[in-house]
Amino acid sequence: MKKTLLIALGCLSLCFSACSSDEAALKKMALEMGQKKFSEVIRQEAAESLPDSEWLRQSYVELIDKNSEVEVEEVKFQGDSLAVVSVVVVTYPYRFRRTLLKVAGAVDVTKTRRFSFGEALGLVAQQSPEKSKPSKQPLTVYKFSKGAEGWVAQ
Repeated sequence: MKKTLLIALGCLSLCFSACSSDEAALKKMALEMGQKKFSEVIRQEAAESLPDSEWLRQSYVELIDKNSEVEVEEVKFQGDSLAVVSVVVVTYPYRFRRTLLKVAGAVDVTKTRRFSFGEALGLVAQQSPEKSKPSKQPLTVYKFSKGAEGWVAQ
């Protein structure tokens, strides 16, 4: 009886450790993919709004990247070989970022090096403090399937 109980506990612990290692692997993959996606989104926002100044675009991307954090919110297994991972980002709201880009876009091309996104961030935040706080926003959902070589994004 005691041996059977020990064997059952051993099997359960192996099962849980396999699930947690799968979950950790999925979280790591989804986090890397989510960070790349968010960087692309921010670069695209900057490119569309600030086409004349590489310096302003780079400054904007650095500011938003520095003040944002991509997180894996949830991993859901659908059987043994399928999983869905939700990724969120804690960052400034979209409207706040658009306002910040609009302010930067109004700067004369000859004075772009003097523009400070840090100062602009504070000034724009004073206009609507409740809308300027970083908040959790959905970024994307990834689907994974498990093959012979491990988890693969679909």
